[in-house]
Amino acid sequence: MGAARVVETLARTGGFSTKVARSRMFETTQHILQCTKSLESIQPGGDGFASTIRVRLLHAAVRQRILNLTKSKPEYYDVEAWGVPINDLDSMATIGTFSATLIWLSLPRQGIYLRQQEIIDYIALWRYIGYLVGCPTEHFETPEKAKRLTESLLLYEIRPTATSKILANNIIKSLEGQPPGYASADFLTASARWLNGNDLCDELGLSRPSAYYWALMAGQCLFFSFFCYTYRSVPSWDRKKIEMLKGLFYQIIVHSKYGLKGEETRFDFKYVPEYSTITELGECEEEKASHSYVERRNRNAVLIAVGVMGVGGWVAWRVVGGFVRAIW
Repeated sequence: MGAARVVETLARTGGFSTKVARSRMFETTQHILQCTKSLESIQPGGDGFASTIRVRLLHAAVRQRILNLTKSKPEYYDVEAWGVPINDLDSMATIGTFSATLIWLSLPRQGIYLRQQEIIDYIALWRYIGYLVGCPTEHFETPEKAKRLTESLLLYEIRPTATSKILANNIIKSLEGQPPGYASADFLTASARWLNGNDLCDELGLSRPSAYYWALMAGQCLFFSFFCYTYRSVPSWDRKKIEMLKGLFYQIIVHSKYGLKGEETRFDFKYVPEYSTITELGECEEEKASHSYVERRNRNAVLIAVGVMGVGGWVAWRVVGGFVRAIW
């Protein structure tokens, strides 16, 4: 949400108001899960392929709608300042966000590093998805090119505005206390700051959570890292875990009552830009839970880690002490 030009398009669709932002993110997650389901899913005729083509058509519809509205009311959208909506640069930034940013920023900040072949394969997947949505692909021909592009975009395109603040805070509010994780606003904000850094999050107007929530984020990273590296060390375990999680996530995001309620999105043109549609800061009207499974799990991970380090330190002290006494 830090890209000043991109958020102007997002704000005019209304898809990031507090009433619909959560569903909007579930729809995006559905698309990612379909694209990563299997090789067949992303090939012509597969679910991932079909959803990607629909996303391309949706982008074209949004672009045409905003430009048509601008013809009769130029002040509605400043093409000179913000460019054509969902242009090639925007598309490259989106593909980079889902690939290079994840590989070299989000995952490392959680203690997870991909192998070189995994990086090559993942960039290749998103290069293909970019091709399907009409995005220039030459900057994703190699991991090195993808990384350079993403670093350039982060340097020159990230300029948070007042609109950026509204959309970022609406996302936090729409997820606060909601299933399936029931995470608190403080934990969601700590997560955003952990992954994006304090400087950007300060510019986005996000609050500063207490040290407790930073500790919970550390616990989450320990939890993810432990299971990631443990399963990856045994290829058969890793394959089974990946297939299990893909099915579980799709069940929760798409089929469960907490997600899209069994209605797979077909990426219809339902967030239609209008002269009156400018996303404003809002409050989520959904009932919020007072507990969070995710936060409890992360707290337990921290306690276990502290306990293990404490016991390990005590054992090391005893061993060293015994060795010293034996010498002297």
